[in-house]
Amino acid sequence: MYNLVTNLNIEIHDANTGNFLGYATFDLPQAEEKKLLNLINYGETPQTLTLLNTNITKTAKDYVPPELIKKYSRTGILRASFRDKDSGILMPIEIHLAFDVRGKGRQYANLYHFDSAEYSNIKVDAVKYHTNLN
Repeated sequence: MYNLVTNLNIEIHDANTGNFLGYATFDLPQAEEKKLLNLINYGETPQTLTLLNTNITKTAKDYVPPELIKKYSRTGILRASFRDKDSGILMPIEIHLAFDVRGKGRQYANLYHFDSAEYSNIKVDAVKYHTNLN
């Protein structure tokens, strides 16, 4: 059983073309962290997931920032470290998923920042556990 999620980022691809778009870093509110813990601990796919202070980084050369509020279909690999509640060891886990995303709110007209990104229609394709060799 895991009880904490840390070191989060997601690699994002266009669901229609498969083209790489970029990476996103974000903050995860406690209620949303619980959804990811339930996914890994119990296999419960969340209906929605809200990411805060989302920053899109390392974008593809031809990347065009999304419009606010418009829904986009994406695939991605969410990477995070999940802490084992008994041992305290962090387990790197990848969650391969398809989803729709809608960005809301921009600060300072930064086209690569959203106050929040709302994921819906989430479908988990695979969960991959990686052994920490250190």
